[in-house]
Amino acid sequence: MTDRMEPPPHASTVEDALEQVGVLLMPLMNRRYLRELARYRLLLASGTQVSSERATALMRWWDTHADVMAGHHRAMGEVFGAQLTSQSAEFATVVASMSTRYESLESSRAEAGRRLAGALRDGDPPSSALFSVIRLHEEVSAVSSWEEREIVPLALRSFTPADWARVESFVIGTQAARDRLDHVLPWLCAELPADRARRVFASFPAPMTRTYHSAWLPAFERFAAQAWS
Repeated sequence: MTDRMEPPPHASTVEDALEQVGVLLMPLMNRRYLRELARYRLLLASGTQVSSERATALMRWWDTHADVMAGHHRAMGEVFGAQLTSQSAEFATVVASMSTRYESLESSRAEAGRRLAGALRDGDPPSSALFSVIRLHEEVSAVSSWEEREIVPLALRSFTPADWARVESFVIGTQAARDRLDHVLPWLCAELPADRARRVFASFPAPMTRTYHSAWLPAFERFAAQAWS
């Protein structure tokens, strides 16, 4: 099938529209980033002093998700942006804006990570990291909203089903190449409603789904309990 797809007329949200063209995991990623940043923001705002063991787990959790976000955005630039630009030269400006926004996020993420390490590991007061985490949280929220408003509608009008499959596969393949799927898939899927989880796992090979339930999900739950007891 090579015909361009019109946005589903009955989709009530961007996520609904993407799900109806077979994009299941990408919309979850931004939602999860915002949830994780809100957790750190609340932890710092509370002034809670954590044990060294929990601080280690919290920094591992932060570093893992910072790496996931960076890989996601690189994949979006390399495949999603290139695919969109190939549809029409008029999309070049919005793709350039996407790249600029991702570069700004990378800078804000690095600063927040440094401040968080100081607060959790080096004895700095929690308030010393709060502003940087708030700024990153709000910047990720703004970029997510901008993507939904400016980027996704262009792609919904322009991409074929094969284009969407290529982008979704590349974003997830980027995580697989860094041996992160054992964390990324539970992080994305553990709290999904059963019907949506079934749709996600239907796209994976059966052995991967079995490994997810037998090994990846239990290990993820242990890690999450260490960080977010």
